[in-house]
Amino acid sequence: MLIVLDRKKLVLCAIAVFIAALCASLAFYSVPVSTEANGVVLPVIMYHGLCPDKQRQNRYTIAPEYFEDDLRYLRDNGYTAVSVSELTEYFRSGKPLPAKPVMLTFDDGYLNNYTYAFPLLKKYNAKAVLSPIAAESDRAEGEENPDPRWSQCSWEELREMAESDLVEIENHSYDLHKLYRDRQGIQQKSGEGEEEYKKRIGEDIQKANSRIEEKTSFCPKAFVYPFGAKSPASEEVIRKMGFEAAFDCENRLNILTSSDDLYHIHRFLRPGNISAKAFFEKILGEV
Repeated sequence: MLIVLDRKKLVLCAIAVFIAALCASLAFYSVPVSTEANGVVLPVIMYHGLCPDKQRQNRYTIAPEYFEDDLRYLRDNGYTAVSVSELTEYFRSGKPLPAKPVMLTFDDGYLNNYTYAFPLLKKYNAKAVLSPIAAESDRAEGEENPDPRWSQCSWEELREMAESDLVEIENHSYDLHKLYRDRQGIQQKSGEGEEEYKKRIGEDIQKANSRIEEKTSFCPKAFVYPFGAKSPASEEVIRKMGFEAAFDCENRLNILTSSDDLYHIHRFLRPGNISAKAFFEKILGEV
């Protein structure tokens, strides 16, 4: 009888160990990221230019040292920078994201992103999303003596960054990144019909897509609204063109619960007058 009981205990113990291991495995795959109300908590940081020249530093251009401080802070606090592809794949197939994801984005495609940001991304093995104004990259091809303080990235520089697998190139329009008296960026013009509007921005955005794919061999998965501006019909155009995500300029934390939420990804503008610790503690205080 004692032998029978011991055997039963052994069987029960083995079953318990198996169930515990199975639960741990399922937990790893089903809850791979920071969550709040069953959503992916994703802080997205918006950068534009990096420049060591203090006279050129402003709200949209910060010292390279600030960007390196950000990368160091995120690394030391367990955050991992992810790409748009990783984010969309998570919602498409459930492929796990890192435990504490964050996204780093650069708008407009300034040459200083290549000169100062790219080496730091390689140093910290961090990923970033870079969205050039495609027309400006076309113009940069023939520029003599380009200067990181004001020049744009050429297609060769964008291709090099894309091939590193650290930088993902996304769509920021071909030539609609402009301010007008009656509109900003891709907004609908006053008096412009909806179909005319859809055709106009669709052609421009498709031209940017074609140039990016031709020059970098990467097909953009996301559209980044110039100035964060849009109109009621904008999202319909973006979705029909096959984009899986879109970025605005609202300073808000993202809690993503479905693939639909990817068309409204908010971003925190990174100012250049605050330390990495103070900046991230402020925007991550509720995470």
